[in-house]
Amino acid sequence: MRQTQGVIVVVAAISGMVLSGPPAQADHAAAVAAYREGNGLFDEDRFAEAVAAYGRAIGEDSQYAEAYHNLALASEMVDRQKAMAAWQRFLDIAANREDLKYDVARARARLQLLESMPRLPEAMQPSHYVPAAGDYYWTISAESEGEEWKDFPLKVFLGSAPQMQWQEGAREAYDNWSKFFPLELVALPKGADIRMGWDESMSEEMHAGEELDWVQVRYEGGRLKGRRYAVITVDLSRRWSKDEMRAIVSHEMGHALGIKGHSESKGDIMFWQVQERTYRVGVAGIPLPAFWRSLVKQPSQRDINTLIRLYNSAGSSKRFR
Repeated sequence: MRQTQGVIVVVAAISGMVLSGPPAQADHAAAVAAYREGNGLFDEDRFAEAVAAYGRAIGEDSQYAEAYHNLALASEMVDRQKAMAAWQRFLDIAANREDLKYDVARARARLQLLESMPRLPEAMQPSHYVPAAGDYYWTISAESEGEEWKDFPLKVFLGSAPQMQWQEGAREAYDNWSKFFPLELVALPKGADIRMGWDESMSEEMHAGEELDWVQVRYEGGRLKGRRYAVITVDLSRRWSKDEMRAIVSHEMGHALGIKGHSESKGDIMFWQVQERTYRVGVAGIPLPAFWRSLVKQPSQRDINTLIRLYNSAGSSKRFR
């Protein structure tokens, strides 16, 4: 009786339920129904609602290890402390299950990562994730894992571009990202985390050669002990407009912040190529249609959501089915 009562206390603390008296008999069918509801909500990026559904599943069956696993994953995008409590409960319940031994090992490592992760600035908290916009986290997670910065705000050196319109475009890119991510402009490149390399060659070693811009991560003092920084290089042989430079630098700054892959949506600044949209409209008094061009002007909410999810997740991990 004493041991069972201890289980009830843990379940109540994680799911937010208030329990009293002797435990009711587990209703696994009801637990599975709530668990499946949680999975559907998780797949729609509705993490807070998924947490509530998994909590109901655990309320019906306090030994439901899979529900604790998925609860922990969803909680990472809601509350880190509750996520760690759920991971620990999963470890306690699944410790002797042979079919979950590899998942137990991964969960133990994940819990350790969460415990060591720095406290994030307000702008990167899960509360700023907008479920309706979604994200492309799973497209970039494998490449991006471990690329997150640990100290904030990031210091950015924009330098002096050869043309004023390029300088203005780069500054607009910085301003757009700084609305969503903690950044700080600095006057000198030394000590900056992200640096514009206006005088860098596009034909340097390890450059793919086909891109018009790129980010290279370097170290001052060596890879093991040195300080990491990112250099953004742009092909200046083109006659870029201010808007084009803004789009290019915005895209590469997204890479520098930690997004190492690309979005599949043309509405995101992290789409794999700079997007030009040509508009056509008939104007009274003009015999032929008029055309004008527009570029993606700033990071989309999907871009922001992806960064938030990247910084709040202790590495990529799939939910249990």
